[in-house]
Amino acid sequence: MDVELTLPTAPVAMSPGAATRVPVELRNPGGASRTVRISMARGRVSAWASVDPPTATIEAGATTTVDLLVRVPADQPPSPSLAPFTVRAEDDVTGEPAGFATGLLTVALPVPVTGTLTTRTGAADAFDLRLVNNGDGQAAVRITTTLEPPLGSVEAQPAAARLDAGETVTASVRARPKRPLTGTPKPYAVVVSVHDALDPDRPALFTATGTGSRRPRVTSWMAGTVAIVLALAATAAVALSGVRMPLPGHRKAAKPPPSAPAPTAAVPVRRPYALVEVFPHRGADGGRAVAEAAQTRLTGAGMPVRLVDSLTSDVLADDGSGFWVLLQDGFTSVDAAQSYCGEWRRVAPQCTVTA
Repeated sequence: MDVELTLPTAPVAMSPGAATRVPVELRNPGGASRTVRISMARGRVSAWASVDPPTATIEAGATTTVDLLVRVPADQPPSPSLAPFTVRAEDDVTGEPAGFATGLLTVALPVPVTGTLTTRTGAADAFDLRLVNNGDGQAAVRITTTLEPPLGSVEAQPAAARLDAGETVTASVRARPKRPLTGTPKPYAVVVSVHDALDPDRPALFTATGTGSRRPRVTSWMAGTVAIVLALAATAAVALSGVRMPLPGHRKAAKPPPSAPAPTAAVPVRRPYALVEVFPHRGADGGRAVAEAAQTRLTGAGMPVRLVDSLTSDVLADDGSGFWVLLQDGFTSVDAAQSYCGEWRRVAPQCTVTA
């Protein structure tokens, strides 16, 4: 056993009829590269699972990750009991055991709560989270919020709610972003996640994102006016003090210009890849905050996704000023990429495959 496998320490909560990706980390502590096949040991869970990709090459001392795709049958009844499962690795040439790891999962009843986050009309930095219980029974949820970039605070009131069947509840989300002293408005994003209040280890039921801007305390024109006044005052002070200003022809030698910054390293994107969302470069930070907030929302839902600047890639188009691109690559085939988009269609409806 010379390959170390690691699974999530907390039990994985599954829902009947839903597919979930469980990351499996493989580490090769040896001094030579290893190629292994990854599979599930016999058991009830093995009939529900597959490994993507089924083989992996791990360089000496390196770590890589594959996904265990578990799809619980729709007719599987929920149960509070924990079901063990084992993932094993075998040498791709000899078939000899190379390592294994055991995890736990539980099949939980899905919580039928959906929601939308909208900007409140006429109120700065305020949002409304509308929750709807589409089920036949009562549902308890809790709400968590984060601010991107994390400059300031954000909270939801109420932070938890209990919805009867068919009931609608609206929570107030108020952001208090830290305002810059001067300059132009800076964009920010509010990421709101709704969780099952009765199962704290369960992934978020859904995540929504809202955007706003951090207004400066002093506007640009006012800062410019203050700078002019200070410059005039400094000039008057010099004139009154009798200090001689340098005359033309007697200036100090100018410092040589700094060397040009090193070019940005290219970021590899491998075909085929799944194109999830695209955000143009615009705004004070080039649109990065909005793109990172979207990435946080998707990864919070369990979806593996990369954020790549099109200007650093030879594969992605970068018409105009470029784009922030959410994608996933490294698939072994176009079918595997299409399977990825199909699995995550509920949280990434725009996902498409580029061969």
